[in-house]
Amino acid sequence: MPLNSAQCLRQFIRELEDEGDLLRITEEVDPHLEIGAITRRVYELEEKAPLFENIKGRKGDGLFRVFGAPVGASRLPGKRFIRLAKSMGLSATATGPDIVEQVCRVKQRAPMPPREVPTGPVKEFKLFGDDIDLTSLPVPFLRQNDGGKFIQTYGMYVVKTPDGSWVNWSITRSMIHDKRSLVGPVIPRQDIGVIRQMWTDLGQDMPFALCFGVPPAAIAVSGMPLPKWTNETGFIGAMLGEPLDVTKCETNDLLVPFNAEFVLEGVVSRTETAPEGPMAEYPGLVFPEQKRQCPIFKVNAITYRHDPILPVCVTGRAVEESETIWAVTQAVEVLDICRAAKLPVKMVWSPFESHCLWFVVQVDRRELVALKTNIKEFTERVGRVIFSSKPGFYIPKLFIVGDDIDPTNLNDVIWAEATRCQPFANEVFFDEYPNIPLIPYISHGIRASENHYKVVKCCMLTSEFTDEVLPWKVGSFRGSYPEDLQQKVEKNWTKYGFGEVTE
Repeated sequence: MPLNSAQCLRQFIRELEDEGDLLRITEEVDPHLEIGAITRRVYELEEKAPLFENIKGRKGDGLFRVFGAPVGASRLPGKRFIRLAKSMGLSATATGPDIVEQVCRVKQRAPMPPREVPTGPVKEFKLFGDDIDLTSLPVPFLRQNDGGKFIQTYGMYVVKTPDGSWVNWSITRSMIHDKRSLVGPVIPRQDIGVIRQMWTDLGQDMPFALCFGVPPAAIAVSGMPLPKWTNETGFIGAMLGEPLDVTKCETNDLLVPFNAEFVLEGVVSRTETAPEGPMAEYPGLVFPEQKRQCPIFKVNAITYRHDPILPVCVTGRAVEESETIWAVTQAVEVLDICRAAKLPVKMVWSPFESHCLWFVVQVDRRELVALKTNIKEFTERVGRVIFSSKPGFYIPKLFIVGDDIDPTNLNDVIWAEATRCQPFANEVFFDEYPNIPLIPYISHGIRASENHYKVVKCCMLTSEFTDEVLPWKVGSFRGSYPEDLQQKVEKNWTKYGFGEVTE
């Protein structure tokens, strides 16, 4: 049976091309900055995803072609989320709320463990030991202030606990260190850091596999902050409706997607480190002098398929995969946590423009009124539920809005904050919860301590907590005119001389 767009990167690319959302670039491009510059401009114009097929320095049909902006936003009318939707096997026209609710439904299904197969396309070619030279590959140098060539921006690490009870698939950046090693951060609070510590406690290096060009559903889920000790493979199977096919590595017993484009195998040193960075991360800033000592990832084998593809995410100013994949899957997890806590929450979203740092919590007002609570009490409760959770580590700012506000519409969110959030009275601050150090004001701000403040802003008026019917009307096209007149104006819009409206 043919694989769908969520199960296979190449099918995903074909479907984007059929939809008019992919551009094959056959003109020679330089991996030194040119690929990065084109991809950044694609993000900022929400243009077609580029597949670079003729890269300067590439040898024959070996490693590798480059796929830029794999899950960037699209300017296709009515299909802004097409790449995210197709990553999860949904319709090209799926909306943000459609995607969030679909993933929430998947979370209610029983996990479907992967299916091991003897081999796959990723095993077509193999390199071992001193035949490996990462420095000879056309790895893109993505931004002029980066500290090196970051090959790992949108690949998936596979690691597992020493006893094999927890297998983790996750995303964390890595750059080329030398011919046979990478270097990259391993944040202790993140799953890969927790598992590495278990191996270190045993006095052993941690085996890893770094997989590029995996099934789009796998890369989407690997960025999702699922609870610790959850195997992402079972969740991916539940999303696909069938087990994900995996095959065993050559030098360790880790299992990887059988149709990945290519895989690096090796160990993460428990003792050796090297300078890493800087890199323009998802908040959009880079500090050129900032380097950190990070663990070395030693590469012992490479397996790859014919004419392989390296997907790249050129992080920086929104919108890129940090917002379309990571923030959206974080929102799903936060929504699930709120519902489990019996909070009257309808929807959670992170506006793309906020660089994963604002999360908007939309309440069900009817349920809220029935709680007979107040702004301070409810805001504190929401903050403690979310900030104490796994995704809460990454979230510094929450906005609570009523159900007349669309969380996916930044104009709505700004309007609610500007008109209904009274400074101090509607804000609750928390300093007992840690923040991810990649936020610029955490690492370069005024206050220097492990825990910085987080804040919840309640963008609602007192009456929204008590009144069944809101005491105001909205000054807008929808709010200020009779419905029959709205329909007449919409019907005659082009007759008046205006252009077609695409929503």
